[in-house]
Amino acid sequence: MKYDASLIPDILPVISDLMNVLPDAILMVDASGKIVLANDAVQPLLSYSARELVGQPMEILIPPMYRARHAGDAARFRSEGKPRIMGTRPVLPALNKAGDIVPVSISISNVDIRGERLSIAVVRDARAIRDSLEQASAEARNDSLTGMANRLPLSQWIQAALNMRKPFGILFLDLAKFKLFNDTYGHQTGDTVLRLVAERVRNHVRPSDLAVRFGGDEFVILLDGITSDQLLETRALAISASIAQPFLVDQVSGTIHANIGGALYPRDGSSESELLAHADRNMYEAKVRHQSFWI
Repeated sequence: MKYDASLIPDILPVISDLMNVLPDAILMVDASGKIVLANDAVQPLLSYSARELVGQPMEILIPPMYRARHAGDAARFRSEGKPRIMGTRPVLPALNKAGDIVPVSISISNVDIRGERLSIAVVRDARAIRDSLEQASAEARNDSLTGMANRLPLSQWIQAALNMRKPFGILFLDLAKFKLFNDTYGHQTGDTVLRLVAERVRNHVRPSDLAVRFGGDEFVILLDGITSDQLLETRALAISASIAQPFLVDQVSGTIHANIGGALYPRDGSSESELLAHADRNMYEAKVRHQSFWI
């Protein structure tokens, strides 16, 4: 452990051995924001040795975009703060010696030594927490079978477009006679075909579009900037033709077809529910008429 003996000579030699056996990185910062203590656990986490950090401003460990806010928060905490976990989120960004972001969690407290108020930060590696949060977020937004987006990003995409009043098209797609296919060949083969259909749909969407598994054998494709029936039909028929290509999965060969209904914003509705209902009705019309697409 390294510390500034000119500031706090009396207490730290007594506890230095204890501080260095702790698994978490510990930093002590004075009123000017200078690091006056660091234990050895900072090195595996932040790549700095304790010696390198002592005497440096705390801001070298803070990403530039957060430094101004941190300075204000730190000053307020020194004057009135109680021990607590730092920040409103479980994972905070820190900068290591190479300038890379390291996910951490931080607990902070104040201590008064010889009339000097110091702030102590206990810094923990939060990579496991970050990875768990990212996995949970991905699972909440993605369909587990196909890997496509689910209804949450669909609603967010539509709401963002409505807020900006950007024109877009919706394709509501249903696989024809898929229940019979499942009953004939089994759900495992059916799931494989659904993944194949999802891949074929994804091949026809642009980065600004969104393809969603809506549920069961239904898919929704949101098409950015589509303003006419002709453009919507062109995209729908291309997707339909791709889905209808022959396949061979689990020793089962065949073809599968889709019925697709379309809707345009703002012509066919002013809300998510209205637009999806309009496209859904047109999909059923396509099914009744034995056509690939209806609008």
